[in-house]
Amino acid sequence: MTNALSRSRQHTMSRRKNSQANRPQPTAPISITAATKTGSTLSITFNQPVSLKGVPQYTTNVAGATPISAFMASPTLLSITFSAALTSATIVNIPYEEPAVRNASGGFVSNSTFPVA
Repeated sequence: MTNALSRSRQHTMSRRKNSQANRPQPTAPISITAATKTGSTLSITFNQPVSLKGVPQYTTNVAGATPISAFMASPTLLSITFSAALTSATIVNIPYEEPAVRNASGGFVSNSTFPVA
């Protein structure tokens, strides 16, 4: 029998314990190891296997060159086709947390610029 002065127990977690929602999954950043150009195609090699979803919005220092299509040639090699020739490209710019390229733990590409060979 419950006491008239006591409250019934609520089904809540202790405030002292940190729930899983407050500890996000750790992610491993993705690094670029090489970037090469051939005609209007840019090939980027990563330091770990990545997955591709859509066309990454990477840019170069070539005016008017926008990404048209992309495919994974291997688990670590990304090939992006641009709308213009990349013969004078010297760098590739990666937007902050660009969602098209991710790894198994959900990490993003950590580089913001990388030289193109």
